[in-house]
Amino acid sequence: MPSATSEMSVEELIDQFVGKKAKYTTQEGFNIEVTVENVKKHFGRVDCEVTPLHGTGAKWITNTKLLFGHPKTNGQLPVTESDINW
Repeated sequence: MPSATSEMSVEELIDQFVGKKAKYTTQEGFNIEVTVENVKKHFGRVDCEVTPLHGTGAKWITNTKLLFGHPKTNGQLPVTESDINW
């Protein structure tokens, strides 16, 4: 059964993923916060080129390996200072 993202156009994929922040867990267990810089469809899957928020480098990763956060209501302030992710 094809996923919804595999049926999207490249323009729709760019709108959905590029510029978004996500968490990537490596095979070694490191959790890295990344930003999606580019996206492509490749053999029926969606790959995202990501760069780390802190550090250097870039890597192509299948979008299913990225954990995207769910934004709060637009303009909503964090409840406490601990909710701020600098």
